Amino acid sequence: MSGDDIIRVCSKQNDYITAAKALGLSNWRIMYHHLLPNCSSIILVMAASNFASAILVEAGLSFLGIGIQAPQSSWGLMIKEQYNLIITDKAILALLPGFAIMLLVYAFHILGNTLRDLMDVKQN
Repeated sequence: MSGDDIIRVCSKQNDYITAAKALGLSNWRIMYHHLLPNCSSIILVMAASNFASAILVEAGLSFLGIGIQAPQSSWGLMIKEQYNLIITDKAILALLPGFAIMLLVYAFHILGNTLRDLMDVKQN
């Protein structure tokens, strides 16, 4: 979802907003009963995707040596320290943090999509 999708769904020019104003509803009521339920699912999906992206960026920077340094733990730093073992019989030490990152990012995407499906106003 992009910012254009949020603007399209949460725009003041939508028909349901115009109809609510024609009924004489206050701006606060329109915001809480019409705009917020329609925008919340998109915002949750974008938040989950941003968390997943932040995890990937942090791991990538730590792998390159720009992120978290040695006394603290990071999955990117774990991959960097075990990188030389990939061609040996102990490759699992380098692959496990990568699988953990993959599963966590996948879990954030699944969580965001599930919350979107649960909170979708059009399906209820």
